[in-house]
Amino acid sequence: MVKVYSEVLDDYVEVPRPVRKVVSLDPASTETIFMLGHGDKVIATDAFSYRPEEARRLPKIGSYTHVKEEFLEENKPDVIFTTMGAQKELTKVLIKKGYTVYPMPVATSVGKILDNVIVVGEVIGEYEKARELYQSLLLKVLKNLSTSANVKVYVEFDLGGPITPGFPTHVSDAIRIAGGRNVFDDRHEAYFEPDPKEVLRKNPDVVVYEPKRLTEYEKERFAKSLRSRGLDFLLNKRVFFTKGDFLAHQGPSFILEAIPWLRSIFSS
Repeated sequence: MVKVYSEVLDDYVEVPRPVRKVVSLDPASTETIFMLGHGDKVIATDAFSYRPEEARRLPKIGSYTHVKEEFLEENKPDVIFTTMGAQKELTKVLIKKGYTVYPMPVATSVGKILDNVIVVGEVIGEYEKARELYQSLLLKVLKNLSTSANVKVYVEFDLGGPITPGFPTHVSDAIRIAGGRNVFDDRHEAYFEPDPKEVLRKNPDVVVYEPKRLTEYEKERFAKSLRSRGLDFLLNKRVFFTKGDFLAHQGPSFILEAIPWLRSIFSS
């Protein structure tokens, strides 16, 4: 057994060595474990872990708020990765029932995504590959680092309603890295429903919309939503759509794919 410090718990989590069976209820951790070459140890994931493609084929035993405890009882994982925020209560329940749980902090910056790679590597005992992955991701960030931030950007997620990121988010940080400036970078909230009057006043240059899943219907629905809120002026701006769960994702592929994409649309 080794003791791994948890920033979230402000305590040490005892993890067996070697780690043979992992349950990951955190999509970012799932992706990281596979990228570290230990995907064969993941025996189950949450419903939203589909990166990389191999993760799609694993048993799906939970979501943000629940997990199939009979699976855990039967398979006895060495460690369960969770994420804070929506899984805060679930994490408490699993710990109380005696499972070895390592809760991952929500990424409030791109730097936190990098740090979480090191953390996952420490938990599963893969130090060298974690260091290598960290450095390759850091180089990707530096390659896409812009010295200017002149493009005003408005980002909207479809989360059952219009939601936009504020200052303490990996999305707002990535926008700045890529040469933009989130128009709500002055807000202390991580994610919130924007006031249409504020969007109008801030007058962004670029609009980025992330649907749950990109279709022509979703594009039209977004346009209708803007019109209903008196924001149809945004349709005359440069509007870009993501494929869904693209900017929201907090795993390594956010750095490998989303940041270069942001850089490309800001410089186009």
